[in-house]
Amino acid sequence: MLTILTLKMLLMIVYLAHWDWILTQSRKDIVSNISDSEFMAVCPLDVNKTELEKYYEVTLDWKINRNKILDYSGIRNLRKIIKSLNSDDIVHVFTLKSGLLFSIANLFRKNKTKNILTVTGLGYLFSNNFKAKFLKIILGFMIKQFTNKNFDFLMFQNGEDQKTFIKYSKYQGESYIIPTSGIETKEIEIKKEYRNENFKVIMATRLINDKGVFEYLELAKLMKDSDFEFYLAGDIDEGNPDSLSNADLDKIKNNNFINYLGHIDVNKELCNYDINIVMSKYEGSSRILLESLYIGLICLANKIPGTTELSSKFGNTFFIDDNNIQEFKKYLDEIANSNIFFEDSASFNRDLINQNYTSVKIASAYSKIYKYLRQEIEGYRSEFI
Repeated sequence: MLTILTLKMLLMIVYLAHWDWILTQSRKDIVSNISDSEFMAVCPLDVNKTELEKYYEVTLDWKINRNKILDYSGIRNLRKIIKSLNSDDIVHVFTLKSGLLFSIANLFRKNKTKNILTVTGLGYLFSNNFKAKFLKIILGFMIKQFTNKNFDFLMFQNGEDQKTFIKYSKYQGESYIIPTSGIETKEIEIKKEYRNENFKVIMATRLINDKGVFEYLELAKLMKDSDFEFYLAGDIDEGNPDSLSNADLDKIKNNNFINYLGHIDVNKELCNYDINIVMSKYEGSSRILLESLYIGLICLANKIPGTTELSSKFGNTFFIDDNNIQEFKKYLDEIANSNIFFEDSASFNRDLINQNYTSVKIASAYSKIYKYLRQEIEGYRSEFI
């Protein structure tokens, strides 16, 4: 239990997101590795409430309906929370949508806190969806004004997202690349052996269109007569306009080409598979790819900045242009007939991740940024070049 005196001595870092899963996924590990600050979670408190309370000293329920693009009641609730913060607090906002909602809630107010926005991926707004393209045009001026007014510092997970968003928003402040949210390797069960036949292929993802779920189904159908077994893990994302519908999910469950698993414990269960497929069209930095490489899986991924900028440094990875289904099949066939010792690459991958991309490493970078914003150090230079 923290005493009042201890609380006064600690620095308050407010983590804010429009979904409690965002602050639970990897941010809980970052929080647990920064000892000189007190952390507050501001998000809708739902299924992850108990988990959040284990890692954050304070949790505030941001009552917002994330199924709506703009929930005005939720924005009013956030405005009240912002007013209650102290002038020496740092607000660290995760995702572009949360950043926009924070900016609207902060409208006509002078910033009294230091604010950071982490763009974990450009997501729906920068997708090829017609509605998204229209919305991006409409919101252009607003985002330019809001981003420059409300945020002292921007973080990105890859250079292409950084370049695209800076150009779009005309952001004039400092921005840096922190290439991943890090993984907690102590909790991961690594792969012990590889199959010589009947390779088990898995895609583990939120079930939204831009994650390439239907392309994965097409690949499994194309290889229905092969020795590969195809599995899909994940849930629909009802708060995302790009989410698969319940009807889509029913079709997936009833198909003859893949085995649908629902939610799985990645740390404990991913080691039971041999090959991980990532077909995302947009990605800040693919966490599941990093986890798979640490566990020891062979990885095939769509060639986008969110997969190649980080994962091209590793072994056991193959990148395919434009989600070409035939190319995915070609690589799978080559893997099945290969005598490559994948275990050697897996060991190299684990060493590289332990040196550079653990939660401890990312927490250290975050801590330096917080100290820089509080003027405790003169500047920040990203360790990730």
